[in-house]
Amino acid sequence: MDSSPKRRLAACLVVAAALAATASPAADWTLGRQEDGITVHTRPVEGSGIDEFRGVIEIDAPAETLVTLLRDSDRFKEWFPNTPESKLLDRNGNVSHQYSVMDAPWPVSDRDNVLRSVLSRNVESGLVEIRLTANPDHYPEQAGRVRVRRAQGLWRFEPLDESRTRVTFQMHLEPGGGVPQWLINARVVATPFEALTNLRTMVAR
Repeated sequence: MDSSPKRRLAACLVVAAALAATASPAADWTLGRQEDGITVHTRPVEGSGIDEFRGVIEIDAPAETLVTLLRDSDRFKEWFPNTPESKLLDRNGNVSHQYSVMDAPWPVSDRDNVLRSVLSRNVESGLVEIRLTANPDHYPEQAGRVRVRRAQGLWRFEPLDESRTRVTFQMHLEPGGGVPQWLINARVVATPFEALTNLRTMVAR
């Protein structure tokens, strides 16, 4: 057997190339709604029956104003749709944990979320990104609520000038607990549209 390090490296590269060639590319985005300055796209996610969404809007407000509002967990329930409860669990610099409740129609049990958010800034461009991932075991489960265990997304705030910002809200979330997938997908377009509409209204006050 030839144990030459060069041959072993070459073999590893061949395997890696083969895996990359067979990997499934991300699905294309499909336009779900375009209205009132808001554009929402969706796309299927491999291994999931729940679509991912991406909503985009331009808002007449500085990026930092929008970031401050988004990170105010106590006020999150005031503008995010179907959210009767929200609170900050902890914050350590740019890393935060937020707890929120999603109101579900009867007879489905309400869902609750524990999201870990990581904020990053590009000093030169002013671009701010807040990446979100589910961290379900960071907070005790609550009676009568089903904990969301899979969620991943981001908020992106891109300054267009000193007083105008392009906002992108992208998310894939699986509420679990046997909720019909058609019922969840029925809200995949409505949720980002309503959230971005409400965010614009909040900063306009």
